[in-house]
Amino acid sequence: MDRFFIDYGKRINNAILDVIKEILKDLSKSKISSNHCFYITFKTQGSGVLIPDSLKKDYPKEMTIVLQNQFWDLKINKNKFSVVLLFNKKKEYLSIPFNTIVKFYDPFVKFSIQLEIKDEKEAGKKTSTKKKESKQTKNCFFS
Repeated sequence: MDRFFIDYGKRINNAILDVIKEILKDLSKSKISSNHCFYITFKTQGSGVLIPDSLKKDYPKEMTIVLQNQFWDLKINKNKFSVVLLFNKKKEYLSIPFNTIVKFYDPFVKFSIQLEIKDEKEAGKKTSTKKKESKQTKNCFFS
């Protein structure tokens, strides 16, 4: 029987991303009070991120979007979500893989989740046979 190490950080991150997916699904079906406002921060250079080049130029590492009143065509898939938002009075399409999200915040209930994602360069490196300690996932904060 092969033995393996449990990667708690990865499992916690996956569970947190499932929570975010469910919240966005509810938002897309108008099941959430208009008092809620969602700030989502993601890595703009992450694999699979589709945003206009002008936004990548303005936000070369991370970008925070706000989902509250003015957004359109919110669609949730297994691995990503897409939405149309206004930037400088122009509607722009964004497609954001869930695994590029680093922070999710709802100020209405003062709920914040911060995730750690591996740098793509770091993720591509081979690990030694000795088990490396995985990064810890930051806790959820309630105020």
